[in-house]
This record gives sequence, structure tokens and C-alpha cells, in this order.
Amino acid sequence: MKDRLKLLLFVLVLAFITSGVLLSVEALTADRIQANQDAKIKSAILDAHDLEYNFGNINEVFEAEIDVYTSEGWTFYVNSETNYVTFEFSGGGVWGPIEGILTLQSDFETIQDVTILQQEETPGLGGVIAERPYLNTFVGKKMVPQFEINKDPAPNADYEIDAIVGATNTSKRVEDFLNRDYLDAKEAWESLNESGGLQ
Repeated sequence: MKDRLKLLLFVLVLAFITSGVLLSVEALTADRIQANQDAKIKSAILDAHDLEYNFGNINEVFEAEIDVYTSEGWTFYVNSETNYVTFEFSGGGVWGPIEGILTLQSDFETIQDVTILQQEETPGLGGVIAERPYLNTFVGKKMVPQFEINKDPAPNADYEIDAIVGATNTSKRVEDFLNRDYLDAKEAWESLNESGGLQ
């Protein structure tokens, strides 16, 4: 009985020490993790706006070139020279969340760039959604009347692109949440414009 109590006490002390070490490491690295996340989104936004930077000057370039506005829970990143607007979008993919940024030209309808920041789709199938050659097919397309990703073999309209071959579910899900987030963001953007929040 005494040996069991000693073993139990040893396990509890070891668990306490291990937990303390892990919590300390988390506390020490939290700022670095947040800085890396900030750099990831800033670099994606600067890339979408074709702005040159390096990781030594990313914060300075971002602050000089991009104006940040918030409205109704949305954050908009606006290029002060072109008036292109970027915002984040997200939704459920087939195997996990898909997160990205959508950059629109100053008309808030024409796609300038789409970048996927996170996805867990099947490599070679749904995972194609994050590959630059496929994302480039979005460029110049319209978000109105409603953006479509389809399997129709007919030539695409101004608001259509081809679906990913073998990944109809991923294509449909991206179409759905991209349109949903666009409509919500558009409402927030219009509200920001009407309130005089853009300067």
C-alpha cells in the first residue's frame, strides 16, 4: 500500500512539473506565435496587392500602403493607392475549415486575387483549391450577380469558373461560403461608406 501511495505521489508531482513546464513554454512563445500569424496575413495581403516587401520591413510596408477599417465585425484592408479591398473569408470544407482572403478591385465586385491561408482538403483533389494556378482562374471574375464554380462545359460567364475535377464537394462548399461572406462583407462595406468611415 505504501509503495502504491509513493508511486501515485510521484506521478502527481511529475504531472504537475510537466504541466508547469508546458504552460511556461506556451506563455513564452505566445507572442512569437501571434507575430508569425500577423506576418502570415500581412504577407498574403501585400502579395494580393502586388506590393514589394521583405520580412525585415513587412510591418513598415503594410502600415505605409494598407489602410485598415472595421465595420460590423468585418476588417477591410484597403490599398491606399489602388483602393483595392481585401477581407478574410472562411467556411467548412470537406475535411476541415478553409480560410483565405479575397481581394476585390475598387468596384467591390471584380476579383483581383484569392489566397487560401488554411485548408485540409485531399491533396491532388480538393487541395487544388489552394494552388496558385487554380486560384488565378478567379482573377477578373465578378462576385455579382453570384459567383459560381461549376462543371458546366459551356464557356464561363463573367461570374463563373470551372470546378475542380474530382472535387465537386470542395468546389460547391467554397462557392457557398465565398458568396455568403461576400454578401455580408458587402453590406458592412456599404455601411462603412455611408457612415463616412472611409477617409
